[in-house]
Amino acid sequence: MFTGSIDDLLKHSMTIDPEMVEQKVKDNEKRMCIEHIMQECDCDAYEAEKIYNDISLSEVKQTVDAMVAEGILEITGHNEDGEPLFGLTELGKELQKQSKKP
Repeated sequence: MFTGSIDDLLKHSMTIDPEMVEQKVKDNEKRMCIEHIMQECDCDAYEAEKIYNDISLSEVKQTVDAMVAEGILEITGHNEDGEPLFGLTELGKELQKQSKKP
């Protein structure tokens, strides 16, 4: 809990590192998800984290597959485990340039 004046709160808010706040939010969301999985699946934290990681990996795969289908990414090779490596297509590079413009 914060105690102090509104001016003190505003000064404090201006010194907060946004990346640190974002990381804390992500950590808290992950913890809450794992707790929910533990309750829903009646499992321990280790098993719940495995389920969470599997779900996260599945979501990343769906996103990458969609980006390949849209022509933003392409397979540029494979790693030593035979897994595909991806790179931006010309369309992907153009979209990246556009997203960086102010």
